[in-house]
Amino acid sequence: MPAPPTDTDSLAADLARSVGRLRRSLNREVRAGTAIPPLPEAQMEILRLVDRRPGLRVQDAAAELRLAPNTVSTLVHRLVDAGLVRRVADPDDGRVAHLRLSAAAEQRLRRWRDRRQEILAARLADLDSADRLVVERAVPVLERVAVWLEEGRSPEAGRAAVL
Repeated sequence: MPAPPTDTDSLAADLARSVGRLRRSLNREVRAGTAIPPLPEAQMEILRLVDRRPGLRVQDAAAELRLAPNTVSTLVHRLVDAGLVRRVADPDDGRVAHLRLSAAAEQRLRRWRDRRQEILAARLADLDSADRLVVERAVPVLERVAVWLEEGRSPEAGRAAVL
């Protein structure tokens, strides 16, 4: 018989549902307010990663995203065909290609981020000061949880590294 859910289990379920709903709603509103043609989320993840780490290789992207290299290679190929990513040959090893965003991709990401920030700022402005303070205080905590998830480690490991 499974153990009854704990308060942490309930909080985790509520948080996952809320974050997912927030992300989906925000993405819908951004798409509705811009002329940016939608891309599959997996391709957007590649664009965001290449934006953060220009020059990375397909295998590096696959490792960071925890996807199979052939899956990332296919996604990158589609982004290259769409004119959003460029493969730049390594000057020391022509077999190696480094990924860079095209100017069109940089503009797309900038427009997307600007519109997303504009929408969120308007919604946050609608909150009373007490609710805004709760959101403000939650952001660093959510960032830490995101880092722990990205790095595949527990909060205890993060605390030990700080001590």
